[in-house]
Amino acid sequence: MATTIRRTPTRPDVAPPVASDAAPPAAEPCPPVGVWWRAYRHHLRLLRNAAIAWIAGVSIVSTGVVATFEDRIGTEAEMQALEAMEDIPALEALSGRYVEIATVEGFVLSRWGMLFSILVVVWAMLASVRVLRGAEEAGHVEPLRSGTITSRGLLTSALAALFTTHLALAVVIGLSHSAAGMDVATSWALGGAAGLLAASFATTGALASQLVASRRRAVVIVGCFLGVMLGLRVLAAATATPEWVWWTTPFGWIGFLHEVDQARPAVFAALVALLVGLVGAALALAHRDVHTGVLGRRSHRVRPARAVRTQAGLAARLASGSAGTWGTVVVLVVLVFGLLARDLAQAAAEFPTQTELTKEMFGVVIDTTAGIAALAFYFGALLMAALAAGQAVDIREEEATWRVEHLLVRPVDRTRWLVTRALTSVALLALIGVVSGIAAWAATAATGDAITFTDGLLAGINIVPLGVLVLGVGIAVVGLAPRRTTALAYGFVVAAFVLDFAGPFLDPPDWVLQLSPFRHVAAVPAVDMNVGAALVMLAVGAVAAAIGMLVFRRRDLQEA
Repeated sequence: MATTIRRTPTRPDVAPPVASDAAPPAAEPCPPVGVWWRAYRHHLRLLRNAAIAWIAGVSIVSTGVVATFEDRIGTEAEMQALEAMEDIPALEALSGRYVEIATVEGFVLSRWGMLFSILVVVWAMLASVRVLRGAEEAGHVEPLRSGTITSRGLLTSALAALFTTHLALAVVIGLSHSAAGMDVATSWALGGAAGLLAASFATTGALASQLVASRRRAVVIVGCFLGVMLGLRVLAAATATPEWVWWTTPFGWIGFLHEVDQARPAVFAALVALLVGLVGAALALAHRDVHTGVLGRRSHRVRPARAVRTQAGLAARLASGSAGTWGTVVVLVVLVFGLLARDLAQAAAEFPTQTELTKEMFGVVIDTTAGIAALAFYFGALLMAALAAGQAVDIREEEATWRVEHLLVRPVDRTRWLVTRALTSVALLALIGVVSGIAAWAATAATGDAITFTDGLLAGINIVPLGVLVLGVGIAVVGLAPRRTTALAYGFVVAAFVLDFAGPFLDPPDWVLQLSPFRHVAAVPAVDMNVGAALVMLAVGAVAAAIGMLVFRRRDLQEA
């Protein structure tokens, strides 16, 4: 049957009738600069909460080192012993290059040669991969790429947001350290170098996101790059290694920021050159198609059925990416401490004030191999807590990106999904604890001054309840305040650590210090495991997780 279209004749001076359901006029297209600006603000909003937590945590702890330097070195004899440490390669391998170590500037710069730098670059790399490759896997890129922004424009907007957080890190480090009594020029040099170091490793994550077609593989690439750079850094501290080896890794450059080296221009030139090279490489590869990588096929290709046959298998695959990176860092920290434990214990024996201060802060005497191992697991507990907070954030991200909806529309109950995801994370935490404990035993055995296998295993297991507690609190936040998961989960870890680390110097009531869960992690293997405290942390974590699951079961799904 033919369709006839009738047109109503109109006079020139009479406007044609307008249908009541006519579509509104199309909005003016946003110019490319406006689209780029909106993309930048979107990426910055995604990064903001985690950046605030990481910047606050690192800067507060590092500033605490500056503020407590005089308390750490109580006598002239200890000052002389500290100066003698510049001839001990094992100590440089553990912390950083020793230059004028008896000054607050040299002492702080040495501490940035390892632990603080690792924390900064791990945050930067994971954030970069999450905001680039993670967003692409979640399907957030197609709406942007279908508009007026190009692939390079999208990449530069993400990098600009990342660099903004690194600039904030540089400013906070410069202001806080100079206010705490460190030389102003050195404080701002350290802040600038830390910001550039973070930006360089974040760009490494952006480059990896162009090379491969999945977030998990990108994390593996940046993790391998981190491992190589740290390996060169440890090699540079060896006695027979030439001085130029320090310049083969960004982790060695911060050690040359002391004014006596007169190498600050060279350090910043090297950092800027590295950053420019990485940015150029990432931009050159940004022309790829969405969901593809330069070195691989599409990330959403069909996988064999045997690859993921159960919900637990899917949960393990989703959780193992970031857990593998953080777990590797935990094991490496324990290994390095274990290999250097005997030398560190002998050096600590010459510092009664430092030993007493460490005992007050961490509850462990570090003039024995077991004490050094316990100190290693204290920092391992911090990394374990950060890993657990990240697992809670990943769970929230699955909801925020609507990936979980594809499971919940199938015969998968909400509670079952969340329980499976939580138990998988707990299993990964336990695995990392066991592996790190075995690594501690093996490392000390290699030096001829071994802790027992049982003590090493118990030390690794001892930090798992703290991770379970943080995970449980994170899941409670997922249920109660999902859009605040990143800020509250990481904020809980930062607040607890700062209270335990800096609290004794503020002389608060004892019950205030006891609020930090770090205060209840026994210094195993130097002392016996506090089974009662471990069970309490496990119970609190389980109750908090149960509350989060109950609320999550009854509320609506919420996007980012």
